[in-house]
Amino acid sequence: MKAIQADIVDLWLDVKNPRLPEDLAPRTQEQLAEHIANEYNTIDVARSMVEHGYFDSEPLVAIKSGGKLVVVEGNRRLTALKVLTDSKLRKSIALEDAEEWERLASGGTLDSEVPVHVAKDRRSVAPVIGFRHISGIEPWDPWAKARFIAAQIEDEGLSFEETARIVGERPSDIRTQYRNYRIAFDAEKKLKVSARDAKNKFGFFTRAMNSPGLRDHIGAPSPADVNPKKPVLKPSKKKEVAELFSWLFGTGSEEAVLTDSRQISDLGQVVASAEGLDALRATRRLDDAMLASGGVRDRLLRRLETATTALETAELDIESYRDDPAVDAALDQCAEALKRLRSNG
Repeated sequence: MKAIQADIVDLWLDVKNPRLPEDLAPRTQEQLAEHIANEYNTIDVARSMVEHGYFDSEPLVAIKSGGKLVVVEGNRRLTALKVLTDSKLRKSIALEDAEEWERLASGGTLDSEVPVHVAKDRRSVAPVIGFRHISGIEPWDPWAKARFIAAQIEDEGLSFEETARIVGERPSDIRTQYRNYRIAFDAEKKLKVSARDAKNKFGFFTRAMNSPGLRDHIGAPSPADVNPKKPVLKPSKKKEVAELFSWLFGTGSEEAVLTDSRQISDLGQVVASAEGLDALRATRRLDDAMLASGGVRDRLLRRLETATTALETAELDIESYRDDPAVDAALDQCAEALKRLRSNG
């Protein structure tokens, strides 16, 4: 990449930044600056710049697009620079910390030019962005990461393997994240089901999609069967997708079925059972649905089997500690627990 000195006023914020909300429109430079300044703790960057100056060791990265220099890496830093050095911009946008921005702007002097590395195109700079924001020191939120990955695959035409090398993750993980991105995308674009909560809680949604029962319920393919730009949801699954989102995130009138991510496996077991699914649809109560599916019995048996295995393993160690008070107390606790279990039965 070629390094140059560029005037701050000649640098443009990136309208395609994966971190920006998809519904942010129109994406004027002023609106982008306002959003980034207010939503991403940009004032912390401004404080550092005023106190220590701009660090030349972290140049902005830009590409030439439409005759402009568009900064594709460093939008938060560029926003801080623009707000600090442009009094008209400060007056034209609604800054949440307007007084402090004014104080910072008057408290230091920044150069009008900053170092910028100019890349050939977005594809050539993707490794820098991928390392920094996917697996590096300034990670984006899960949905922004997924959008970046999808952009490499769909817009830049990279393979899953090439994208994996860019972001420093395994190809199987890239396929999984892309599949989950496409679920949210297809839900909204193809099925007209809102995926807002799935995007806002994409990390939680990703954990839910690790459940085979939940994937099967909406007809989502395995990561190995995902193809770029191809739908992963069928229109016939609209009802199932909508109800899964409601179970995971709730609706305007109903609470979510899950209260904890640890219940995802229980929900997956319920929807895999016809009896459990019927009970869940009728009651929206996970405990009732678990009983109907036989899941509580299965879970109890697994826990008892685990306890039995642990006790049998402890038998190998106990001979040398028969007179140990702590061991004796632990045995009493086991006996009491077993007594309670039998009495409850």
